[in-house]
This record gives sequence, C-alpha cells and structure tokens, in this order.
Amino acid sequence: MNKIIGLVVLVLLMGGVRSFAQQQFTYTQYIDNLTPINPAWSTTRQISELNLLARQQWVNVDGAPRTFMASGSFAMNDIGSAAGFTSMTDRVGPESLTEFNVFFAKSVRLKDDLYLSTSLNGGFRNYNILYSTLLSDDPLVANADVRDNRFNMGASIMAYISNKFYAGISIPRINFGNANGQIGAVGYFRNFYFVNLGYSADLDDDFRLEAASVLAYTANVPMQLDISSKIWIREALGVGMNLRSNNESALLTSYRLGNFNLGYSYSFVFGNRRVAGFQNATHELTVGIRFGDGVRDPRPWSR
Repeated sequence: MNKIIGLVVLVLLMGGVRSFAQQQFTYTQYIDNLTPINPAWSTTRQISELNLLARQQWVNVDGAPRTFMASGSFAMNDIGSAAGFTSMTDRVGPESLTEFNVFFAKSVRLKDDLYLSTSLNGGFRNYNILYSTLLSDDPLVANADVRDNRFNMGASIMAYISNKFYAGISIPRINFGNANGQIGAVGYFRNFYFVNLGYSADLDDDFRLEAASVLAYTANVPMQLDISSKIWIREALGVGMNLRSNNESALLTSYRLGNFNLGYSYSFVFGNRRVAGFQNATHELTVGIRFGDGVRDPRPWSR
C-alpha cells in the first residue's frame, strides 16, 4: 500500500518538478521587486533595500512547492551604481534548489531622463533530486538521485525613463550543461531569458497606476507571459491583479508604512490546470525595508 501511495505521489510531484525545472519564474510580486529577475533594475531606485519572500503552493499537501527568497541592493549613487545579492531556496517533493548570487549594476544617462543600466552577476547553485526518499525499495528509483553543484553567472540590461517606464532583458542564469540523472533530468539546466516591461503614471494627487510584465522563454518550452497591475492609494496601500498565460491568476496587495513594505498575493489556477481534490491556491508574503536618500520618493523607480 505504501508503495502505491509513493507511486501516486511521485507522479503528482513529477508534474510539479517539470514546471519547477522548466520555468525559473517562481514569484508573483515582481512588480515591487524585480532585482531577482533583472539585477539591472536595482539602479533605477537610487536607494538601498532588503527584501524577503516566502511562497507556499498547494496548501496542506506534503511535498508541495515552497520558495524562500532574499535580495538586497546597496546604492552607490556617487558613481551611478548598485551592488547586492540574491538568494533562493526552492523545494518541491524530492527536488531542491539552493542558489546564491552577487551582482554589480551600473547606469549611465543617455539623454535627459533616459538611462541605461547593465549588470553582471555570479554565484553558485546546489541542485538535488532525491527520488530514493519516495521509493527506496525500487532499484531504478533508488539509483536515480541527482546531485549537482556548479558556479553560476548571468547578465542583464535595462533602459528606463525616471518614474515612467522601463524595458529590460536578462539572463540571470547561464547554463553550460545538464545534471546527470536517470529520471527526468532536469530541464532546470537550460538558459532562461526574460523580457521585462514596466510603466508608472500618476492619476491624480492620491492615486498612481503601476503596471509590469515579464516574458519568460527557454528552448523547447512554451513562452510564459506574466502581466501585473496595481493601483497605489496615497503611496500607502496598493491593490492589483496578476495574470499568467499558463492559466494562473493572483490578487495583489501591498501596504507601506514609512520605510517598510508588506506585500501579499493569493494565486489560483483555473481551467484545465485545476487538479481535483487539491487546494490549488498559492500564498506569497513579502517584507521589505528601504534606506538611503531615495526613500523620500516612494515611487518604484526614481531619480
């Protein structure tokens, strides 16, 4: 009986593993913090900040996907630069990924309020799939564990107009091969490309519209388009919505108190991606703190 249950869990988790492995776009509230996807974005704000994120998918299901992220950027406005780090721990069933990167970003003025920012990042990754923890008495599964450690590098570029618009392209992880494993090996080790767009406009003295999108692409996988929008009320309360091309949607909310920001998103799937008998909701909580001269301007990217 335990073996049958293990097989069912393995099949379900392989579906999650496939999604995790093939799309490294793992959080919803990028509209508030794009640095983990495109570190060049860090120079657009001229502030220093720290951000934490916790994400829980498939509530009350053992082995459901869980993500913890941390990022920090430290402004060096005298030279138009920022330096910082991103880290992530991602788990789903027998699969886990731990990653840490540092980055340096530099911006230059092209014309008036138009800037160009570029960034380089480097770090390491530890990636494991321990199928033997599910079915240890099956030799095929027990001998199929994947363990991989390697260095990571990436690059990004972004053009932006202060307080209005940005457009960027990033390759945060440049991969040079696949992990070795007998089962499902691991579309994670591919190059992932992201196109980022963002827009901000004051509607009146009390309301501001903010919108952002991310297009994610990797070879042999359908492109994923993600669109978010949010209305800020007196730069204190933000409410909005997120839509993804893979039949996911999310409600977004943010609350800003001084230099602290608290965000929450509730994601759900619809259409043929729903799994009968499972809680398909995803909860995501973010906490951020801003410091430096730029905190006087609460808008997302300011000069």
